[in-house]
Formats: sequence, C-alpha cells, structure tokens
Amino acid sequence: MNRFDHAKTVLETLESYGFEAYFVGGSVRDYIMGREIHDVDVTTNARPETIKDLFQKTIDVGIEHGTVIVLIDDEPIEVTTYRTETTYTDYRRPDSVSFTTSLLEDLSRRDFTMNAIAMDKNMNIEDPFDGHIAIEEKRIETVGIADERFNEDALRMLRAVRFISQLEFNLTTETEDAIRKNVSLIKYVSIERIVKELKKLYEGKNVTEAKHALVNTNMYRHIPFFKTLSRTEIIETNAHSLIDEIVVQLIKDPSMSYANILKLSNNETKYIKNSLRLLDDARSNLESKRLAFKYSEDVIGNTVSLLELNPILDESLIKRIKDAKIEKQKLPIKNRSELEINGRILMEKLNKKGGPWLQTLLTKIEGEVIMGRLKNTEKDILEWVLNEQENNL
Repeated sequence: MNRFDHAKTVLETLESYGFEAYFVGGSVRDYIMGREIHDVDVTTNARPETIKDLFQKTIDVGIEHGTVIVLIDDEPIEVTTYRTETTYTDYRRPDSVSFTTSLLEDLSRRDFTMNAIAMDKNMNIEDPFDGHIAIEEKRIETVGIADERFNEDALRMLRAVRFISQLEFNLTTETEDAIRKNVSLIKYVSIERIVKELKKLYEGKNVTEAKHALVNTNMYRHIPFFKTLSRTEIIETNAHSLIDEIVVQLIKDPSMSYANILKLSNNETKYIKNSLRLLDDARSNLESKRLAFKYSEDVIGNTVSLLELNPILDESLIKRIKDAKIEKQKLPIKNRSELEINGRILMEKLNKKGGPWLQTLLTKIEGEVIMGRLKNTEKDILEWVLNEQENNL
C-alpha cells in the first residue's frame, strides 16, 4: 500500500459516517507535481472527539487545535478538523482556533495557494485559490494578502524561500515584496523551527537561487549565524547541507560562533569540530595514513567534496586530505579494537599493572601498524614491544 492508500481508509471511514474528508496540503501538491509522497494529511468536518471514537488507534498531538493522529497499519495519518484562526499576536501561532464546517474557510487560512488544494478519495481536487495553476507556472504565492499571511506566522517567509530550493519555484513579486517588508518578524520564530527549514532548503536542488532570495529580501540579516556573513560569502559558498555551509564558513573564519546559536545536535557539533580538526592536522603535515586512521570516512570524504566545491585552501593541503581518503581504504586496521593485541595481554606478558604507560604503548603500536612497519599479529607485536623495551633500557 502507498501512503494515499493508507489515508484513503481514513477518508472512507469518515465518509461512511456522513462526514466530509479530503487529502490536503503538501501531499496533494506533490501528487500533482508527480513528486514522491511523504506525509499525507487529512482535513475533515468531523470534530476531534468524533475522530477518536471512529478509529481504534489514535494519538493526541494537538487536539486543542483539532489535530489527531490516526494509525492505519501503524502508519500515522494526521487528521485535522476544518478550522479558522484568530489573530497571531506572537507571529508564530494563533491566539485561538475555531472549528468550522466549511472546507473553503479551512483552505483560506493556509500559507500558499499550492498548499491550499484539497483532494477527495477519487483524486478529484477542490482548488478555490487556483493552486494547481501556481504549480504549473511554478509560482510561490500566498493565499490572500501576503502581509497578513506572514504576520500570522513569520516562518512562512523562510518556508517560501525553502520552496525555491525544494520545488524549483519562484516568488511572485507580491510575495517577495511582502517578505522584504515583514522580514524582521523572523526574530519571533524559534531557532529550532528556523534550523529545520534551513536544513530542508539545503536538501533541495536549487540552493543557489534560494540563497539569492535570502540575500535579496534581506532575510539573512535576521537569521542567527547567517547575519554575521556578507552577502557575497553566502552566495558564493557551495554546500549541500546546512552543516557543510557552517564548515566552509568556519574554514574562512574559525572564530565564528555557531553551535549554541543554532542549537545543533551533539553529533552535528562533533562532525563540524572533526572537520576543522582534520584540516588543522593536515596543516601540521600529519601523514595521510594517520589522518585516515584518526578520522571517519564521512568526515574525510565530505571535507574533500567541500574543498573541491570551494577552492579556499592551498592545493597541497587539499591533496593531503585526498590522499587520506585513498589511504582509508588501504588501512590494515580501522580502529584500535582491530589490533590483534589488547591491554590485558600486554599487562600479562610484561607483568605490569595498568597505568598511563599502557595507553602510550597502545598508541605507538597503532602507529606502527598503520604505517605498515609492524604486522598486526600478536606474535609480531609482542616481539616489537619486547625489542622496544630492550632498546629503551
């Protein structure tokens, strides 16, 4: 079953009890465009309590706003009651919502015309705002007055720019002008929501045009980290992810702040730090084999790709990291656990208790094996260790 098939069960069940129900939002847009369908949302005139009564497995995720997750074969389908919204005093969420029985009223509160299309179980569309025409013409236009939509939720401005990259669409003049006029409202949006949109932007095919829009609307001046960059630095950088963008900018200026400002995950922060440490080690002329052993294949490979896209470093430095990428495949061991000896064996054979000496010795053994001067067998390693001890007496 595809995602619409699962959701169709929801539509059919609601209709069998006399309610209206439609697919709505991004899934309908993507269906019209022939894109891969991800999450399928449903809108209905049934109230949340009724939805919960009609389906065996449900999860409350935003019931105060009319949203219930319905599980069909463990596939989550978001079902939301038709609603209208009041003022948005915080530029992020409505002060209150009211349920309605009108599909038109529900669609009229949505962000862009391409996302304000409903589709029934037979794939017939309800499109009061001509969203399908906007899709055909690749236009990003708001439902109704753009100023009002962006004042309701300031994140919509960044979503519009994200769609430039993701869908390869263009802002209408009215949409672009309204973004430029209201862009300072971005400061009211949580950094978590901003980062989520930026990550999606960098996953698209048209990142360069989207970055031009960030600059041309002055939006970048209101986004943490980006506001410390110049227009040229943003546009001229080539990166396939937000994290790679950060790495490139930090290569240019290591003093920039990023982790706490953007609230990145520990893994993302670790990846960035390792990428920069790799460059520092390469600058210090650490042998390519040692670079290959010290850093993961992802860090080395992505750093090579970034440096090829952004020729901002000396060619000899780039070559050293490229050599490390090649050496990674040839290493006799990928990590310490692959050594044919361990600390316990060394303590037994040398009749010594553990201590700092053990880590030092294991590191030396690693180095000898990595550089190809020592075979990775217990016999060869012990012979080398005993020989080292004799020479150091």
